Amino acid sequence: MAVAVGTSEPTDGVLESELAPAPRAPHSSGLLRGLARLAGALSRETVCLLTAVAVTGWTPANPCAAVAITVLLQAALRTGRTTALASVPRSLVIALSALMVEAWACAPAPAPPSAAWLATGAAYTALICLVHLVRQAATHLAARRRAPREAVILSSGEHGRKLARTLLQHPEYGLKPIGLIGDGTATDGDLPLLATYSTCVKTLRQAAVRTVIVAGRPPITRATLQQIRDGGCEVLLAPAPDDLIQDFAHRPGQQLHSHPLLPMRPPAQRRPYWIVKRAADVALAGIALLLLSPLVGLCLLGARIEGGPGVLFRQQRVGMDGRFFDMLKIRTLKPASAHDSATRWTVSQARLSGPFGGFLRKTSLDELPQLWNVITGDMSIVGPRPERPYFVEQFSRQIEQYDRRHRVPVGITGWAQVHGLRGDTSIEERARLDNYYIDEWSLKLDVKIVARTVGCVLRLGGA
Repeated sequence: MAVAVGTSEPTDGVLESELAPAPRAPHSSGLLRGLARLAGALSRETVCLLTAVAVTGWTPANPCAAVAITVLLQAALRTGRTTALASVPRSLVIALSALMVEAWACAPAPAPPSAAWLATGAAYTALICLVHLVRQAATHLAARRRAPREAVILSSGEHGRKLARTLLQHPEYGLKPIGLIGDGTATDGDLPLLATYSTCVKTLRQAAVRTVIVAGRPPITRATLQQIRDGGCEVLLAPAPDDLIQDFAHRPGQQLHSHPLLPMRPPAQRRPYWIVKRAADVALAGIALLLLSPLVGLCLLGARIEGGPGVLFRQQRVGMDGRFFDMLKIRTLKPASAHDSATRWTVSQARLSGPFGGFLRKTSLDELPQLWNVITGDMSIVGPRPERPYFVEQFSRQIEQYDRRHRVPVGITGWAQVHGLRGDTSIEERARLDNYYIDEWSLKLDVKIVARTVGCVLRLGGA
C-alpha cells in the first residue's frame, strides 16, 4: 500500500520502470521484438520435439526433416495466444503430421512402428501443454506485479491533492492512492482523510500500508518518517515544483508524470552488504583473538600482578533494540560496589588500579576481550559504544534522539570515538555522531573508522 505525505516534497523510492508508462516503440523496435518472440517460439517447439523423441527412445531415419516440418507448422498455425486445453488438438495434429511426413520422406526406408510415433506425438503434446501452462503462470504473476499498489499520500494540502489526482488519472504508474494524511478535514473526491500527522505512524501500521508518498514538506519530523520506513513502508518524496531539494538531490529522481519522486534510503539493515558486516565481524574478531592472544595474555597477567585476582571485568550494558548484555573488559580500576560501578560516571585517577591500569585505558587495550562479545553477537566491531542501563535511561529522557542509537549493534569503536568523544565528553554530540553513522552506514565507512581507530591507538590516544 502506498501513502503520499506532505505539502513540500521529499520522495522515496519507486523505480522509474515501475512508475513511468512504457513509451511507444518505433516500428523497427516492434519488428525486432516480433522476430525475437518468433525465434523464441521456434526454438521452444524444437526443444520440445527433440526431448519427446529422446524420452520415447525412437530415433527416426532422418530426424532433421521431422524437426524442420514441425517448426514450420507451429510457426504457421501460431496466430495468437491459446489456453493449454485449446492447444492440445493443434499440438497433436502438428506432432503426428510431422512424424507422418517424415516417415514418408524417409521412404524407401522402413517406416517407424505406429506405436512409436504415436508415443512420440503424445509426449510431444504433453510437453507443449506444459510449456503453455508455465507461460500462463508466468504471465499471471507478471500481471499481479503490475497491479497498482495501494498508496497513502502524506499531505492534505494542494500539492498532495494534485498528486492524488495524477495517480488516479494515470494508473499506468502502478500506484493507487487510497487516502490522505494531514491536518484538517479536506478530502479529494473519493479519497478520505485517514489520519492526522500525529497519528500517522499508528494508522499506517494498522492499515498495513506498504507505500507512502510524502508530498512537499509537511510538518512531520525526520524521526517519524524513519519510523514509517522502519515499519516496512516504502517512502517516496514528491517535492513541490519550487522546492530547492530538486537542485541538490544527488540521486537521479524518478518521474511520476510531472512530479519527481525521490526514494528514502532504506535502514542500514536492509542495505546491500549489511550481511557482509556480520560475516566480517565474526571473521575479523576470530582472527584478531588468535593473533592477539599473546598480547591479551600479557595484559591479563599485568592486571593480575598489579590489582590481584578477578582481572576479567563484566559490566551490564545496553545493546541493539535495548537488550542487556554483559560486556567484557580487562579490569583497570580498583574494586567498587555494584551501585557505584553501575551509576558512577567519571573515573578519577585515584580509582585506577595502578600505572599499568592507566596504560591499558589510555591505549584501549582493556577493550580487547570485547572481541568475544563480537563473536557471540552482542556487539559489532564498529557501532555506537554501549552504555550502562542507568545512564541510557537518563540520557534518553534528556537528549533528543539518544535512544535511536540502538537501531544497530553496538560496537567496540565508533564514529563518535574516532572524533575524540570518549570519557567525560558531550553526550549530545556523541548521540548526533552515532545517529549520523547509522543513517550513513556503509562498509566503506566501517573501514574508515577501523583505520582511524588503529591510528588513535598507535598515537596512544585511545578510540
